[in-house]
Amino acid sequence: MPLFPRTAFTSNSSIAISVTHNPSLNNVKTSHDVVSNQALALKDGGQVWNHRLEDPDKVVILARQDRRQWKSLWGGTTPGSMNTPRTLIIGLDGATFTLIEPLIQAGYLPTLARLMSQGIHGYMRTWPNMNSEAGWTSLVTGYNSGQHGIYHLAIRTQHDYTWRLASAADRKKDPFWCLLSAAGQRVGIINVPLSYPADPVNGFMLSGMHTPDIHSPGFAHPPDLLDDLRRQGIDYIIGVLRLADLCRRAPQRALQAAQHLVDVRSRTILYLMKTRPWDVLMAVFAVTDILQHFFWPDKDVSVENDVWTPMRSIYQQIDSFLSEALEIIDENTTVLVVSDHGFGPAYFGKECLSHLFARLGLLRYRQDGPQSKSRWLKNLLPYGRKVVPYWLRSPLKQVLPRLYGRALREVEFPSVDWSHTQVFVRRCGEQIYINLDGREAEGIVPSKEYAPLRERVRDILLNLTDPTTGHHVVRAVHWREDLYHGPYAGQAADMLVEWDYDVLRDSLCYRTAETSIIVQSPKRFDRDRRVAGLHRPQGIFIAYGPHIKRGTTVANVSIYDIAPTILYLQGHSIPGDMDGKVLANIFTDERLRHYPS
Repeated sequence: MPLFPRTAFTSNSSIAISVTHNPSLNNVKTSHDVVSNQALALKDGGQVWNHRLEDPDKVVILARQDRRQWKSLWGGTTPGSMNTPRTLIIGLDGATFTLIEPLIQAGYLPTLARLMSQGIHGYMRTWPNMNSEAGWTSLVTGYNSGQHGIYHLAIRTQHDYTWRLASAADRKKDPFWCLLSAAGQRVGIINVPLSYPADPVNGFMLSGMHTPDIHSPGFAHPPDLLDDLRRQGIDYIIGVLRLADLCRRAPQRALQAAQHLVDVRSRTILYLMKTRPWDVLMAVFAVTDILQHFFWPDKDVSVENDVWTPMRSIYQQIDSFLSEALEIIDENTTVLVVSDHGFGPAYFGKECLSHLFARLGLLRYRQDGPQSKSRWLKNLLPYGRKVVPYWLRSPLKQVLPRLYGRALREVEFPSVDWSHTQVFVRRCGEQIYINLDGREAEGIVPSKEYAPLRERVRDILLNLTDPTTGHHVVRAVHWREDLYHGPYAGQAADMLVEWDYDVLRDSLCYRTAETSIIVQSPKRFDRDRRVAGLHRPQGIFIAYGPHIKRGTTVANVSIYDIAPTILYLQGHSIPGDMDGKVLANIFTDERLRHYPS
């Protein structure tokens, strides 16, 4: 497959070099310079550029034809030229065809309708990445969490049940933009979750979710990028402070704030697309996820209904942005629209697992004084979000890391008596841990009982039903070693539950020959505490461009496939250990004949 890892030339040079698969070329002489088996020298007006070739048998000479275009004597392209393949990736956090397709049918999203009808689209499997941090990291690296090290918004500091917020510094694999940047291509990255601190790329970058503040060192690359935006009248913001609270207490104000956020993000992207050179640009709209959490209807209603107004409005606004973006790109640009997971109505039965395990004697809660301490620590995070200024939160987390970690622990595992607990589960309800002796700080399960206990817990989970319908609510239970591999696979939960969201509601029932145990989520009755929508394991994938098949659908797309497909589009080699594959079936036959995947 073609490789274009580096190109270099001086401003007025008449020769440029690009590397590609062309084994027939060994020593190529030109009237200007000589390409030898050892090194390359480019001279122009007394300036010399030297580059040692790692593989001198793969060389193409590019002759400049005029100021606008470079023509390859044997094929190939130069980054930044009119012939350069470019890729624009737009991320919509939590976007789902469950909402997009009815909005298209109702005529609200003409641009997305065009991309889907004139390109290719399909569901993208994101499970077991059911949260944004793991999902986006897998999407941009092409690796599973056992390879890149990100499983959730928080990282276990050690096996003592405490946590800290994750950042890009915890990511153990390079995202596609680092690979392309190192190869001389120009990249632009805007608001990708878990991208702080920004990478010093060949191009520009504004980090996303979990950035302490736009004034934090490492938020922007280059550092003067914010100043450039301000000169254009763009007061950039990462997100809306306390948007979740606004969604609960003042829905109209929340929508207005979200619309402002989308407007600022759109103007930022369009301005940088027009004024900064780029070969690959990726930008993410995260506000779609937040609004869907709080405004998803609790019953199946038409998208014309007023309950859909917040999401309908935001998706229309993003659709208008996409229309403007399509006016900017050239005919050599491929457009990808992706999400990190899907969405659907919120049901809280999976959050009852801790109560079920307690009823079965696998977990115990504290009964006296520590319970009040647990409530105090658990309330620390939401109280801090209300009263602590945004700019002060990161310094406080650094000054009081142990207190912050303990507060996170009490949110995830409130009032747990670890000395009498064999199994514990994260609040999301998918990740189950064995309280293993010798691994966990207060582990009590001997290693010889690890396998039998996992089997017992799996049998319990597979027999769970909805108490009203009697239908089983769990599709499958997976061991972590079957889902993850790599040096960080040991950080995963011991078991992962794949719920059946077509059946799961707010209660769980476990029946034995002697009795039936029914547990219900308290959030079912607390509208102030509950959210309206929750994540689903099917994201979206849309591709549109000169080499993409038209008017069809694609199946079996994995979140791990996006990064290698972007690298292929840009002519970059694919690392052999990537979990994802190039989505060859989305490309035209002509493209694949010229550039096999």
